[in-house]
Parts: sequence; C-alpha cells; structure tokens
Amino acid sequence: MYNIIMETKIDLISNLIQKKKFKEAKIKCEEIIEKNTNNFVFLNIFAIVLFQLNEFDNAEKKWKQSIKINPQYFDAYSNLINAFLNLEKYEDALNIILKAIEIAPQNHELHHKLGGLFFKKNKIDKALEAFEKALKIKKDYIPSLRSKVILLRRTNKSIEALKELDKLLIYDKDKFKVYMQKASIYISLRNPIETIINMKKAYSINPNAPFIYGDIIHEKTKMCDWSDFDKEIHKMKEKIDNNEKVLAPFVATTLFDSPELQLKVSERWINGNEINVNDYVTSEKKNKKIKIGYFSAEFRSHAMGYLMNRIYDLHDRSTFELYGFYFGPAINHKDKLQKKIIDSFDRFIDVSQFKDTEIFKLSREIGIDIGIDLMGHTGGNTNRFTIFQKKIAPIQICFLGFPCTTGSKSIDYLIADKIVIPKKFQKFYTEKIIYLPDVYQPNEELKNLANHFENKKSVGLPEGKFIFCNFNGHQKINLKIFETWMRILKNKQNSILWLLKDNEFSENNLKKLADSFGIDPERLIFAKKLEIDQHLSRLKFADIFLDTYPYGAHTTCSNALRMCLPVITIAGDSFASRVSASLLNSTNLNELITETLNDYEKLAINLSNDEKLLTKLKEKIKLQISKSNLFKPKTFTRNLERAFKRIYENYLEGRPPKNIEL
Repeated sequence: MYNIIMETKIDLISNLIQKKKFKEAKIKCEEIIEKNTNNFVFLNIFAIVLFQLNEFDNAEKKWKQSIKINPQYFDAYSNLINAFLNLEKYEDALNIILKAIEIAPQNHELHHKLGGLFFKKNKIDKALEAFEKALKIKKDYIPSLRSKVILLRRTNKSIEALKELDKLLIYDKDKFKVYMQKASIYISLRNPIETIINMKKAYSINPNAPFIYGDIIHEKTKMCDWSDFDKEIHKMKEKIDNNEKVLAPFVATTLFDSPELQLKVSERWINGNEINVNDYVTSEKKNKKIKIGYFSAEFRSHAMGYLMNRIYDLHDRSTFELYGFYFGPAINHKDKLQKKIIDSFDRFIDVSQFKDTEIFKLSREIGIDIGIDLMGHTGGNTNRFTIFQKKIAPIQICFLGFPCTTGSKSIDYLIADKIVIPKKFQKFYTEKIIYLPDVYQPNEELKNLANHFENKKSVGLPEGKFIFCNFNGHQKINLKIFETWMRILKNKQNSILWLLKDNEFSENNLKKLADSFGIDPERLIFAKKLEIDQHLSRLKFADIFLDTYPYGAHTTCSNALRMCLPVITIAGDSFASRVSASLLNSTNLNELITETLNDYEKLAINLSNDEKLLTKLKEKIKLQISKSNLFKPKTFTRNLERAFKRIYENYLEGRPPKNIEL
C-alpha cells in the first residue's frame, strides 16, 4: 500500500515536471521528504526539480544521497553527470562517471558519457576509446556510432568514418542524415561521383529537403559533367521563382550571371536558416581606438591569407586595434604565413571550438566596433555566418571572400569598387556598398621571385607550343566556355590548353569532350597544385590566360597579372563575373575586357596570332602593374581605413548605413 501511494506521489511530481511547474513540484516534494528520506527514486526526482530551479548545491546533495542509498541506481548517476556537464564542472562529472563505471562496467551509456566528456576536454584519443568501449558492449548504440563518426572526421580519418556510417545505415532510422554525412566526407575527399550517389540517395528519401538539388548539380560541375545541364538549369530557375530552397548562394555564383537571381537565392538561404537578427545594444562609451574584428577560417596558407596578410600588418595602430577571430582547421605551426598573420593582430583568438553564443559574448565583451566577415556564404563546414546574424558588432561588413550579396539584413556594408558592382545593380544588394577607389581586391607588393623552373619541360609543357592557360577550379568551367576554348585551340593549331589538375573525373571528362570537338586530348595538360611562389614562377611559360565565365578568376587573375600574363575576360552583370575586369581596369588594361563570348573568342585568336601585338601587350602589363595601385597594399590599407572611419562616424552620429564612395 505504501509503495502504491509513493508511486502515485512520484507520478504527480513527474507530471508537474513535464508541465514545467517546478515551484509547485518543489512544494509537493517538501511535503513528502520528511517521511521518505530513504526513497532513492524520490530523491532523484526531487534533485531534478531543485536543479531546474537553479538550486544546484541542494540538487547535488539529493542525487548523492540517492546514490548512497542505492549504488546501483543508474538514473541518479546519469542525472548528476548531466548536471555537472551542464554546469561545466567537468572534473566532478568525470569522478562520478568513473565511480559509476566501477559499479556498472557493462553499462554502454556510461562509457558513451565518458567519451562525450573527453571530447569536451579535447582528449580525442580517450574519447574514441570510450565510444569504442560502448560499441563493444552494444554494437548498435547509435549515439556512440554518431559520436565516433564526428571524432574520426575531426581527426581526418575519413575512410574510417565512412565505415562507421555504413554501420549507421544498418541501425539508424535517420538514413537521410547518414547519406548526407557520407556525401560531405566524399566532398572532402574530392570524389564527386560518390558525393552525387549519396546525395541522390538522400534526395530520394526526402525530395523536399532544402538545397540538395542544387548541390547535386554543383557536384556535377566539379567533375565537368554537363549532361542535361540546360534542362537542370531551367528546372532550377523554376524552383527559384517558386521560392523553393533549391540552391546555396555560393553555388549560384558559379551557375548564373544575374545579381537579381543571386539576391533571391541568398535571401532564401537566410530565411531557410531561420535565425533572428538581434538589435545591437550600443555602449555609450566610445573606444579610444576603433576596434576592428576580422573573422575568418582562412588566416593561413590560403588565397585569402595571401591577399590580406599585408593589410593586417599595415593597419595604423594609433587609430585601430586589430582582433583576429579564427574558426578554421587546427593551427599549423609549420605554416609560416599563418604564424605571420597571427603575429599581425593585437590579439588573435582561436574560436574554432567555440559555440556561436560564446563568440558573440566574447566579441561584445571586447567591444568590437566593426566586425568584418571575410567568408560570407563560403567555407563549407567551417562557415560561421550565423554569428553575424546575432550582430556581434554594431557595424558589420562582408569583404572579399564572397562575391555576391549575403541577403542578410545583419550585414551593413559590402566592400566593392565601381567595376564589380555598377551603381545600376545596387538594388540587388541588401548591404550598402563601400566603393573603394581603384580596386576592391588587396594584394601583396610586387617582388622578385626565385626562378624555380628553367624551361617548359620542367613544368610538364612541350617546347615550341603556344600556351593558353586557366588555373581556376573546374567547377568554374562550363560547356559554353569550354566550347569556346576548343574553337580557340582549333584556330591556333600549335597550341596547348594548360589547366589546373583538380580531380581525375573532371580531367577525364574534359579530355573526352575535347576529343568530341576534334581536339587531340593530349593538347590538354593538367598542372598539379604548387606552393604559391612555385606556381607564380611557372606562369612565365604561359602566353594567355583565358578566364572562366560567369565565375571568373579572382586571386588567379592577380597572380597572372603579377607575372605579366595577359588575362582575357568577359565582364557580365554579377560581381563574380566582373572581378577580373576590376583588376584589369585598375591596371589600365581595359582592352582585355570583353562583353560577349564571341568578342572573347576573337580577342584570344587575334592576340595568339599576332606575336608583335602580344609582346607589346606584355610590356604594357609590366609597366602598368608597377604604376597601378593593385600591388600597393599600403595605399589600399589607407583607403580601407578611410572607409572604416567614415562608417564609424556615421554610426556614432546615429545614422543608418549608406552607400559611400571614396
């Protein structure tokens, strides 16, 4: 009878807990406690109530009392462990877990919790060991399988992670998620075929899942598979017009030359993430120096690192204080550029393991005045755009990494120049535009480079051939531009097309396609990726750089110009299609800018067939790059700082962001 009464009372309190009526539940518990001090189940329930009311010490006492009465009562252990983890009392949690494992060594959940704790403490090997122990006890324990996959991916053990995901496919009901995880790994392994296979399996499970359709097409472009391309693009446009979440913003920049369409895609992406933009509560205190926060996953040997590293160095420290927030891969102490960048900041903070809320809190505590997002909607798994949607600074700027509108009301400004964003297209940008003079892209100074290669043979090129080249990623190549390249090669019989060695699938497809156009596949030569100085050194063997469209060369264009290599480009409507035009305009090389594929083709043919004209052009490039501001980071930095001062003054005066022109 007593047990039945007690069970009824516990059920009543449990019901109150479910309804989140914790104060009422506490009153009931206090009524019961005097006569039931030895009921371990009740004490566990009472502890839960106290914990929810933030009475942590009392809750801890009740759980420990419950365990003392019944050392085999796992629920009390589990709840106490969770409470310690919640409070970030990791050592206390560890002690309880180890004690519980002594009592119940075959409890798989305890080993899983131990693994989770080691994971939080960044003890990866121990965490993995604990998860494996849990799975040895219970091979189909899904939480441990999932955690093991995360750990294996974190330690770049992609093949092992794939094996664990195959196990998950047997046990896990959420097969959609598993297939998408497999796809994500295959992306990192640069295997678009397997990526597509797994994406299609996920898509078949949930055809309404956002953005997968566009991702599949994007993976096809990576391998230069343009079968049914026009049909797929038409279908995609229909989906976009129907307000469907079909395409990621970065993918859109590679497929479409339309600022209007890209705006739709970016806004859909933002809405799809369903993150509320908070108003930034400003401080009445003005900082002595303007605190600039640069946020990126690319403070390292990366295109962004090469473009920006001198800017960090050259900032005027009498006016500005620089903070670097890094959320990229683990810091590589052998990476000299990364070390240089780290040393350039007044304070460099690795926030890769921070939650968004922690980065948000830290940024506000520091008092960042201007937060600069160097990524936008790029970076894949390293992207942390959501922190900007929380408004980590009163002024937020998107710069350099993403050549398009973010579609987010949280971003106040986008840095550009008059070429990449003509004023007539401003309406397709949710940000206000900061128009820098000359050019929007920063660069290192011109410098003498070591001669790494003596002749064409040393870089895999035949002697005596005219070399057209393009070193963009293959996802930027499309059928129309490739057809144009083939016609150019057909006209210039003694020529080679020198491309980047991207992946074996695209290489094979491009060779097959060249053959179908009557071009010997051996006339396509693929160059392996090299360190930047070596890459620049080999560019001297090329004759003309043929740009892609609608996503043109960015860093690869400035690299080509640095080596006095002519770049022929098509200036479309979108930001991504106009970057090369911006760089060429800044160096007074507008004769290399075309507006149609036909003009692009004619210019390439004419230049390749006129040796004197080409030689004269290269001499002009050498003169113009030395005169222009493209490779003068000090001038660029001063212009950038002028912009920062203007927008900061505008903010202090209580005015909304506005387009500015320097």
